[in-house]
Amino acid sequence: MIFEHQSRNKKILLVIFLLLLLVGVLCLVGSRFFNKTVDESEAVRVVVEGFGLALKNVSLLSPTAAQDIEKNYGDFLAPALLAEWEADPSKAVGRLTSSPWPDRIEIASIKQFGSGAYDVSGKIIEMTSVEETQGGIAGSRPVEIGVVKFGDLWLITGVSVLPYEANEIWKDYSGDGISFQYPETLNVQYISTQEWPPAVKVQSGTYSCSETPQEVSSLMEITTQVVVNSRTYCVDVKNEGAAGSVYSSYVYTTPKNGQLVSISFILRYTACYNYNAEQNQACTSEREAFNLDAIVDRIAQTVKWGLSQ
Repeated sequence: MIFEHQSRNKKILLVIFLLLLLVGVLCLVGSRFFNKTVDESEAVRVVVEGFGLALKNVSLLSPTAAQDIEKNYGDFLAPALLAEWEADPSKAVGRLTSSPWPDRIEIASIKQFGSGAYDVSGKIIEMTSVEETQGGIAGSRPVEIGVVKFGDLWLITGVSVLPYEANEIWKDYSGDGISFQYPETLNVQYISTQEWPPAVKVQSGTYSCSETPQEVSSLMEITTQVVVNSRTYCVDVKNEGAAGSVYSSYVYTTPKNGQLVSISFILRYTACYNYNAEQNQACTSEREAFNLDAIVDRIAQTVKWGLSQ
């Protein structure tokens, strides 16, 4: 009996020893993997932040843009992306105007999506001159950046810059039994709000949209139907020109919860041709990136009335 008891104790001790050994190995492997991931993430962060600080040094409209791209981005971009931007600086990211200018990239997240490959999400922070806002932030643009390891180097393989954010500061509105949220500002330089916040109405009825036929459409008034995030809107726009600007009156109508919700407002668009070549390009680029449909769609999704509040 004593021999059997001793034998059983030895087996138990052996099992405990093996378990402790296994735990130790797993901890060692996990620690090395964690440290490797942390080290890689830090290396990726350094590359992206360094690239962000170099953005202000590259004027995309300069005759020497290609050379400036090579000089300032050569340490951060993969060879294929660097060659593409040098061949066509209009595809690159950099400075379009003297003010505002891209100042830095603030990183929100770094996610690994493969061996030696990371996705970085963040914002390009833009600044304005001291004369305008005492050196304040003019706005920001969301950016997605791919970073891959080439030998011992981490290099950027892709940069996707999204439209200027229009949802940084959203305010609440409540009145006449209706509530909704809207952006306090549109974070654009060459488009301004005239009648804002929007006027929102909720009424009964059946949704329909009589689009303006193409053969009789004009720049002064047009009605079209658009689909935003799988939701349908009838958009009526009336334009009126005045002293180098166009005032556009919008009415977006969409069905929601058995009712028709209409959102109306007026925006002022400065004519881009009024500016010099540098600002003209910035104005045109801003106009192309501005996604008004997406802003209105988000407003519409916050509209509440009656028992829905």
